[in-house]
Amino acid sequence: MNVRQIEAFRAVMTTGSVTRAGERLSISQPAVSQHIAQFERQCGFRLFERQGSKLAPTREAQALFVEVERMFVGVGQIARIATALRDQSWGALSIAAFPAIARRVMPDILWSFCKDRPDTRFRIESMRSRSLIDAVAAQHVDIGFSFLPSDRPEVESTHLHRLRGLCILPARHRLATRPCIDAHDLADEEFVSLGPQDHARFVIDRIFDERKIQRRMRIEAGQSETAFSFVGAGAGVAVVDPISAYNNTNPDVVIRPFLPAVEFDIWLIRPRAARSFNLVEGFLTHALAELQRFADHVSGEPSPGADDPGHVDAPWA
Repeated sequence: MNVRQIEAFRAVMTTGSVTRAGERLSISQPAVSQHIAQFERQCGFRLFERQGSKLAPTREAQALFVEVERMFVGVGQIARIATALRDQSWGALSIAAFPAIARRVMPDILWSFCKDRPDTRFRIESMRSRSLIDAVAAQHVDIGFSFLPSDRPEVESTHLHRLRGLCILPARHRLATRPCIDAHDLADEEFVSLGPQDHARFVIDRIFDERKIQRRMRIEAGQSETAFSFVGAGAGVAVVDPISAYNNTNPDVVIRPFLPAVEFDIWLIRPRAARSFNLVEGFLTHALAELQRFADHVSGEPSPGADDPGHVDAPWA
């Protein structure tokens, strides 16, 4: 019993004729008859009886046809899934991203990719860079977007973008009208610091320490978005990554470029041993293009307006 015999049986059942079955299968009438005869021998019973010029299926054939149709429905489903896999419109993908990336950037990237792919499923987890790297190494997630490269041999790190940090200030702050904030401008200011687990904290502290600039650091925020809340409440100023400042809508916070440059890198983290998967590759092509547009958007240079010395003609303003 082989697939060609089953196809011939199904074609005769659905067309009611050996001739039309041959036309459907693009084979000769004798070839169809031969497949049917072989199929009958394999089954051990007759499948059709001739009634005048027509073939009539036996009751055994009708019972068998139900199972054959079920099989072909399954084959059709396999074919549809294979096509969807090829077109990157079926499957599941798990992603880990640094909190700022997961909250500010990934929703738009994910939705623009999956909204026309109803058979895809996504899971995104917000993790700090070290935990993210461990999750990728253990293959608990497919890919990760991190602020730090990996130091583990199980994963590979690809540098994507380098973005410059920004200074955020209360809207009524004395420096709020300046087009750019220098570290020296923040001497003796109330400063909302990032948490010690944030790599950027050490970079920012080093800038002030090397210049011997004293700050009043009474509040420590675990994440940049928390720092935004404190700055909006008037508790002080802060230096944060530009992703956290993206699409800021808090009227109580103003955002300005900061000097000297505090740089934030975005890294793609992937397991070295991962097998190629069309959905992953398709998503990455889409995500990297979107991240490039995002990076171009947030890296605009400030230019003071002619009538407003505090105006910043930049995407984050």
